[in-house]
Amino acid sequence: MTDYLAATMAMLGPAQDRFAEPSAWDRLYADLGVRLPADYRVIVDAYAPIQLNGHLYLSRPATERWCD
Repeated sequence: MTDYLAATMAMLGPAQDRFAEPSAWDRLYADLGVRLPADYRVIVDAYAPIQLNGHLYLSRPATERWCD
C-alpha cells in the first residue's frame, strides 16, 4: 500500500516546519464545523504557505484571512 503522505513530502523536499499552532487549527475547525484530514494538517504545518505547480495554494490557518 502506498504511503501518500510520505510520497508527497518526498516530492516536496525537506519540510520547512514553518508553522505548527494547534490552537489555530482548533479555531479553524470550529469555524468550519468539520475537521480536515490529519495528513493535510501535516503538509500545511510543514510547508505552508506554498504554491504548488501554479494551481494549488496552501495557507496556514493562522493567516490574516482565517483570523478575522
